[in-house]
Amino acid sequence: MRTKTLLLAAVALATGISASMAQTVYSVNAVGYVNLSLQSGFNLISNPLNGTNNNINTIIPIALGDSVLFRWDAPNQTFAQADTYFTDPDPSVQGWYNGGGSKSSSVIAPGEGFFIQSPGNTTITFVGEVPQGNVTNSIPANFSFKSSIVPQSVGIVSVGFPGVGDMLYQAWDVTGQTYAQALTYFEDADPNVRGFYTGGGTKVDPTPAVGEGFLIYNPGPTVSWGRSFSVN
Repeated sequence: MRTKTLLLAAVALATGISASMAQTVYSVNAVGYVNLSLQSGFNLISNPLNGTNNNINTIIPIALGDSVLFRWDAPNQTFAQADTYFTDPDPSVQGWYNGGGSKSSSVIAPGEGFFIQSPGNTTITFVGEVPQGNVTNSIPANFSFKSSIVPQSVGIVSVGFPGVGDMLYQAWDVTGQTYAQALTYFEDADPNVRGFYTGGGTKVDPTPAVGEGFLIYNPGPTVSWGRSFSVN
C-alpha cells in the first residue's frame, strides 16, 4: 500500500497535462553541450554534464517563465520545496527562486533525476564537462529518482546497474503524463535469467535517453552503481 500511495502522490503532480521530451547531444572531447527539448507539462530529466558548480541557475540559466522544478527528498520520501523560474530584463535578476523569494541554492549533479513542469514547449541547454573516470551513483533503499551519471544512452544492466530482487524501474511517459509500466528485477543465479522484466514476463534492459531521469524503488539495502568511462 505504501508503494502505491507514494507512486500516486508523485503522479498527482502531473494529472491532466500532456508533454513529450526529445534530446540532441553535441560534444567535443570532454566538453560539450546537450539540448533537451521539453514540452508543456511535467518532464522527468537529469543534468547530463558537470557545470562549474551544478547550481540550477548555472546548469539551466534560461527557461520559460513560471517553469517549476521539483526534486525528490529521498530521506523523507517526499518532494522537496519547489523552485520557480522568473524572467526579467535584468539577467542578474532572472533565474530560479525558492519559495522564500531568494535565488535557489539547489545543486543537481549528474546522476539525479528531477521534474521540470514547463508551461510550454521549449529547449533548455546544458553546458559542461562529460563525467569521466570512475563514477559511482548511490541507489538508496525505498524510492529515488536517478539517471545515468554518464551522458550515454545504453542499457543500464549492461553497464553494471546493481539490480536486486523485486526492485522496480519506471520511466516517465511524457505523452500520457504518468509513469510507464513498472519493470521488476528478478534475481537468479543464472546471469541469462536475472534482470528486469515487464509484467508480461519479457526481459528488457531499460535504456534511458541522455538527459532522462527515472524512478527506482529499491527494497533495500543501499547499493552502488559504479562505472568507468572515458571519451578518449
